[in-house]
Amino acid sequence: MRICKIMDAEKFWTRVEGYLTDSLNQAWLCRQIGIPESTLSSAIKRKAWPRADIASRIAGALGVSLQMLITGREEPALGDERKQGGKGTVESVQTSGGRIVDVVLDGEEPTVLVPVVPQKLSAGHGEEFLPPSEYVGHVRILERMIRGIDPSALIAAIVKGDSMTGVQIFPGDVVVFARGCLSDNGLYVVSLRGEVLVKRLEFDQVHNRMSIISENPNYRPIVVDADDEGASILGKVVGWIHCHLY
Repeated sequence: MRICKIMDAEKFWTRVEGYLTDSLNQAWLCRQIGIPESTLSSAIKRKAWPRADIASRIAGALGVSLQMLITGREEPALGDERKQGGKGTVESVQTSGGRIVDVVLDGEEPTVLVPVVPQKLSAGHGEEFLPPSEYVGHVRILERMIRGIDPSALIAAIVKGDSMTGVQIFPGDVVVFARGCLSDNGLYVVSLRGEVLVKRLEFDQVHNRMSIISENPNYRPIVVDADDEGASILGKVVGWIHCHLY
């Protein structure tokens, strides 16, 4: 029983850290919720649950529901409106963090609401994405698209440029990626020399390097060492939404 509690608390702190940035870091969070940094660091290190009032203050500071931090899913609020969908009844609710989500009562597939950052995916400065208070909106994707990924790790950004048109990613499309997710070769969001890009990555473990590949013959691949400080992988693409006229 104790092992299960430790694992759940660890996921709680992992979700909390997923909302922090270089500027809105643990020190900032402690100031917001009124506790010493040593108290927060100790709880994270020990994988211990915070007191209920502190957990609630953490959720409020991050602009998310406490249910999201505990379970990775949004918490329905009272006073919901119900509407009839094409395949079932959908309940539109507002979470305690201010987000609007649809809870499917029957028939429809469940969805996940993903925040959209103002940065675009071929220009920007480094890997820091803005905090929840500065998101420019949300997009909705099918829950099955994330394949077991923690929803709090998801970020959406608008594409700029034509380097990925070979896989039908066009300027203005919205790419959804999971921060910190790294697996096999595939589409990723990367920070390269101060630019945030969406590219195909191929890993060469023998020579400890990776190829950053555009899906457009007008752009040549870029090969970097795996330990190159000027290149970092921000997350893996889980899907994208077309805003392109064919």
